[in-house]
Amino acid sequence: MKLNKILVQVQKLSKFEQATLLKKMSSLINGDKQPSKQVRLVDIGGLGSSLWRDVDIDKYVDEERQW
Repeated sequence: MKLNKILVQVQKLSKFEQATLLKKMSSLINGDKQPSKQVRLVDIGGLGSSLWRDVDIDKYVDEERQW
């Protein structure tokens, strides 16, 4: 298949599909053996909570609104 024909088909894809294709092509070119695992928001719940442990959230929000 000629490159121009492929590009015409790629242009018909949505931006999300184009980005997914680009990611897969990059893995193919770089020789990555394992496909990258997608991270679900549910899986990262609570990440960084230790940073906010000692912060009074109401006070923080009020201070941010003061500018």
